[in-house]
Amino acid sequence: MAKPKTPKDTAPKLRFTVRHALADLYVILMFTFFPLWLSNQYASARRDKFWAFLIITCVAGLSVGIISVVDYFTKDNAYSKKLSIYRDPFKLNPVDIAFFSFVGISLISTLVSGRIGHCFMGLSQSSSGRNMGLITILMLLVSYLVISRFFYFKKYVFYAIFLGITVVSLLAVLHYYYIDPFGHFRGYDAKTIENFSTTLGNKNYLSAFICVALPFSVGVAMTTKDRIMLIVANVSIAIQFMGLLVATSDGGFLGLAALLLVTAIVVARKPRILSRFFLSVSVMAAGAVLLRLFDLIMGGKSKGYSSFSALFMSLPTSLVLLIVFGALAVLFSFIAKKRNDEYFPKYVTCIVGSVIALGLLGLLALMVYFTFINTTQPLTGFMRFFRFNETWGTHRGFFWIKSLEIWWNDLNIWQKLFGTGPDTFYFAFEPYCSELLTKFNETSTNAAHNVYLNYLVTQGALGLLSYLALIGTSVYMSVKQLKNSPIALISLIVVVTYITQDIVNIANPINTPLFFIFIALGVSTLLKANSSTHLETAKY
Repeated sequence: MAKPKTPKDTAPKLRFTVRHALADLYVILMFTFFPLWLSNQYASARRDKFWAFLIITCVAGLSVGIISVVDYFTKDNAYSKKLSIYRDPFKLNPVDIAFFSFVGISLISTLVSGRIGHCFMGLSQSSSGRNMGLITILMLLVSYLVISRFFYFKKYVFYAIFLGITVVSLLAVLHYYYIDPFGHFRGYDAKTIENFSTTLGNKNYLSAFICVALPFSVGVAMTTKDRIMLIVANVSIAIQFMGLLVATSDGGFLGLAALLLVTAIVVARKPRILSRFFLSVSVMAAGAVLLRLFDLIMGGKSKGYSSFSALFMSLPTSLVLLIVFGALAVLFSFIAKKRNDEYFPKYVTCIVGSVIALGLLGLLALMVYFTFINTTQPLTGFMRFFRFNETWGTHRGFFWIKSLEIWWNDLNIWQKLFGTGPDTFYFAFEPYCSELLTKFNETSTNAAHNVYLNYLVTQGALGLLSYLALIGTSVYMSVKQLKNSPIALISLIVVVTYITQDIVNIANPINTPLFFIFIALGVSTLLKANSSTHLETAKY
């Protein structure tokens, strides 16, 4: 007797249209051409990415927009009614509303700033901007709308993403050992070569890039049913982790911690995916082992490693991590087979989450103790992170304290609400430049080195709240779709990883657009056609 058809079986298939093809092509270009494009070596890295993002996004947005308008007035009503189970691209959701609010507040902030030209373009010959003006924010919205409405999962899109992020990570490793296959170092002095790497720019840009790439790869490795893609994902994970180690940026490791902790909570009930998660962590450790061996072959001729990188570069540490997490991967794979991949009870998630929460509270207690109670005991190594003051985090503490002082003491009530204008932190900070020079021998800065404080000063309290609403609603939408689409899981861990590293980093036209692509992919899962058959859906 034939098996009766379910509503899912009889649902009309969503056609793969020109708009879907354009959205997919846009994602491919943003992870292949965009991160690798340079017109004049490092000197133009941020500027090149800024203009590339604007042009690619503008072309994609106009093309998709024109086709959408034409389709709206000429659509096949009979076919459209059949597609009612799919998401209406013109219907707003909470992320849309938050995004439009953020853009609207940024527009008001620009108009009342007194520096409309600067706020719009974020351009300056005196390095007073980071190309994060209103036009960049508008293009982020266009990018989000194109992908959230019309991304259609095709396997080759993910392969293209893997290609781009792996090439960038591999190039970072080569550059860190002064191997320059494409002549990027040519014509630069030793100091510039020391500070810059890959086609992205400095190490903070590289670590932020890895905080998009690595969670994406871990998410695919955990959910794919395709053996080839599983191999590709894990190879890429190993190379990306090497890239994170050579970035030597503490912000990248902060993002890594968020990736591991949040993923552990989300997948705790699913033994098969948990096994894949532990496999990914063991692959990271294998990458550290390979990098250490390469370091020995190169005779230690590198740019040097920070404390966190040096920890993972220690062969005993990386080998122990490789063995422990490899064993856990095998153990949970065996458990999954014995249980026929049946979920663990719900309380397992509660236990894992509680243990992690207690650990984080313990770290917070240490910071409170050494910051407010025991303020005299010298702290060295990793312990130095538990005392917050002006010197904390290569004097990020100074920028954070001054950012709060600027907002509270220097801004009028209107500026407190709407800020000084997009990408105007340089001008707001000018009164404190002499103090910065005296204490840290730096002349100025154009960012708070904390995305949230930066928005507080430049787009005000309303701008910050709307941005937080955008992030919060995107996380909420991804969580809602976890049981329906694995892309939601991938989006969730990318967003959480990136917003965590943003605590110590800056918004920029190199990585911020890639981050927003994953916000859009999370929202796109409302379109049921985006649940790929080769990725595993699961109840978390």
